[in-house]
Amino acid sequence: MWNQIYLASDIDSVPAPFPDTKGNPTIQILNANSEIGPGLLRIVMQPGDVITRHFHAGQAETLYILEGTFIDEGTHYPAGTELNVAPGKHHGPHTTNTGTTFLAMFTGQVDLTDFKVSAGVEEKELALTA
Repeated sequence: MWNQIYLASDIDSVPAPFPDTKGNPTIQILNANSEIGPGLLRIVMQPGDVITRHFHAGQAETLYILEGTFIDEGTHYPAGTELNVAPGKHHGPHTTNTGTTFLAMFTGQVDLTDFKVSAGVEEKELALTA
């Protein structure tokens, strides 16, 4: 028996709560209970929306592109693409020129508020390794 069953159409879409976001990307929280599975978001971006360069300190992130073209660091990824990033690895900015819908899955120390803007932090990390 399943512990949780949702239809995306039954879950409210809310503005993406990520700092320094441009445009109006929305999220649906499909799972936030790490006891029954990974954290899971459905994210919808319209053409020109931007999610700033960022990292997640305690969790890995997997994206699966459902519709449209997802652009990360200038590289275009079509529907059907799966992407992974380890905890602490900076990634983004994310944008789209067609609109895109994708799933974002988080594993490890799942905390859906673990979104840290890279600006300033990444530069300090690079200076420490120089």
